[in-house]
Amino acid sequence: MDETKNTSALILDRRPYRESDSLVTVYTRKFGKQILVARGTKKLRSKLAGHIEPISRVDIMIVRGKKLDYIGAATMQDAHAELKKDLNKLYFSGRAIAWFKRLVKENQADERLWFLLSQWLKVVNDYPAAGFSKENGELLFSFFALKLLTELGYQPELAHCLVCGQSIKPGRNYFDFKSGRIIGGECWSERGSAEHASNEISIISDNGLKIMRFILSHELASSRKLKLDKKSIKELAVFVTRLLEFNS
Repeated sequence: MDETKNTSALILDRRPYRESDSLVTVYTRKFGKQILVARGTKKLRSKLAGHIEPISRVDIMIVRGKKLDYIGAATMQDAHAELKKDLNKLYFSGRAIAWFKRLVKENQADERLWFLLSQWLKVVNDYPAAGFSKENGELLFSFFALKLLTELGYQPELAHCLVCGQSIKPGRNYFDFKSGRIIGGECWSERGSAEHASNEISIISDNGLKIMRFILSHELASSRKLKLDKKSIKELAVFVTRLLEFNS
């Protein structure tokens, strides 16, 4: 008898594989990220295909294969239907999942990552469509990305200066993306600029610092409490994108 195992899974992506199959990347609650074969999904009568759509939460049975394990059965638990109806929601969910796939390694189960992605998709799915603007999407994505980096061990240090170790004071401060730490304005003026490449450094405003500290100290559900202007959201989005790129 084939060896099998059962688990909940989030479908990260699905792409064509061989003549009639698909290759499916999932993040499972018990076994972490897995790449699995889904047999016969290109056939018109496939019962499996409808249960393994990207951005869905499913229960699956994984069967050991000779080269690649495959999905023996799948049952839809949450299709995140409201999310898939909204192009803005779909776009930002796609970005979040793409970074999740890129940063998370295979075969390493982590309950915190499972709950982070599960809860974030639920927040996006349940967000009223009428109020989900591009700015709301950027904010929610940034919230997710900072939480993801934190869970992976890349939480930015925003309280103490990289150079002197003292608490950061309001004013002109800088962030070193290479080290993931902040540099106080005084230390930067004295010696920081001579020791760091310009592409590794960015000025961080007091408001931007305050927003990121809020995100790092609050749960995902608090994301809707943030009421920010477009300038603040843009600054946050640019910062988070650079942070992701430096840690990928």
